[in-house]
Amino acid sequence: MKNCHVCGFECENDAEVCLVCGAELKTFEAYEQELKEAEELEAKKAAEEALIVKNPVLAASVDNVVAAEIYKDVLRDNNIVFTCDESEDAMQIVFGGGFSAQEIYVNEKDLEIAQQLYETVVNAEMEFGDEDFEDFEEFEEE
Repeated sequence: MKNCHVCGFECENDAEVCLVCGAELKTFEAYEQELKEAEELEAKKAAEEALIVKNPVLAASVDNVVAAEIYKDVLRDNNIVFTCDESEDAMQIVFGGGFSAQEIYVNEKDLEIAQQLYETVVNAEMEFGDEDFEDFEEFEEE
């Protein structure tokens, strides 16, 4: 037998509703599980909402494909949500063999830091030494 948490009436173990007051008869564990599931759902919704660019502003127009990918990685590393004018997997080649610029948008509140990060990426000097290529296998010509 289990007691109703509202009126205290002693109910059968398999009863789902109290016969006296009509309260739903759940165990404390069932209430905890429902609360946990509701919190997880709310957290998931909040996480999905955080991935939406609500007030998009142009952070950078990048005409170098490699620089654009590096810039997007830097934005990701700094937890700045962005969107582009083309898909992540697409590369757009224009007449004459050049690449078109990729426009990258961020939330308005993130614009200043995104532009600072872009300047850092553009002004970074890429220097590679032999140690950078140690993990690559050398191809032997036969």
